[in-house]
Amino acid sequence: MSTKKIQQKGRAAAVGLNREKVVAAALQLIDENGLAAFSLRELSRRLKVSTAVIYWHVGGKQEDLFAEISAYITREITQNLEDKQIWQTRIRSIFQRYRELLHQHPNVSPLLGAQMKSNGVANLIWIESIFCALDEAGFKGDDLRDAFNALIGGLAGFVTMELAPSPKDTNHQWRDSQIERVTQIDVEQFPYTYAAIPKLSNQIFVLRWQNGVDVSYDSSFETLLDLLIEGLEYRASKLGVSDKGDS
Repeated sequence: MSTKKIQQKGRAAAVGLNREKVVAAALQLIDENGLAAFSLRELSRRLKVSTAVIYWHVGGKQEDLFAEISAYITREITQNLEDKQIWQTRIRSIFQRYRELLHQHPNVSPLLGAQMKSNGVANLIWIESIFCALDEAGFKGDDLRDAFNALIGGLAGFVTMELAPSPKDTNHQWRDSQIERVTQIDVEQFPYTYAAIPKLSNQIFVLRWQNGVDVSYDSSFETLLDLLIEGLEYRASKLGVSDKGDS
């Protein structure tokens, strides 16, 4: 080990720092300020160490820290899963827990959904559980690939959109402009949207000014789960695979 690394290790030990504490502090900063505002410099100030010390614990790049944060969140997804559950129930439980955990840390949602820098091997525990469930359903090879991508894309994408952060809007100017634009939708050009707006305004993706922290998307998420699981059952039957459970 080089002299520099020994010095870094000694400094970290002196302040009682470890990987778990670094990740917890980084997660707290993201919770407080959002992912876009996160910086290693600010994390270093909070921990009262140099960025080199942080790198020593979590790897040589910010992406390594993001991967550790992702793993910290997702390691709880598969806890308390019952081995004897049918595959449909396990998939439902995994994604309900996924969403529940991200609602506890909504600013982290892009790390698990939209940013490839941290959605890889750090998440193998829950990914393994999904592959296991799909294998039990009968998906193999290319069909397994397509089923997995459809499932992850639909469900992880939903939560990423649900928790997408609103613009910084301390004076409510952006919110007020969104509300005004929605009320001015042209009935002749967009008749179906116009008809839906009175009951669905601020409750559907895109045409809203609050995210899932403030507006409930529970029923929509359960609908997506139903559609995907039922679709997987149908797909398996089309492949000539015998169903191994009922949803």
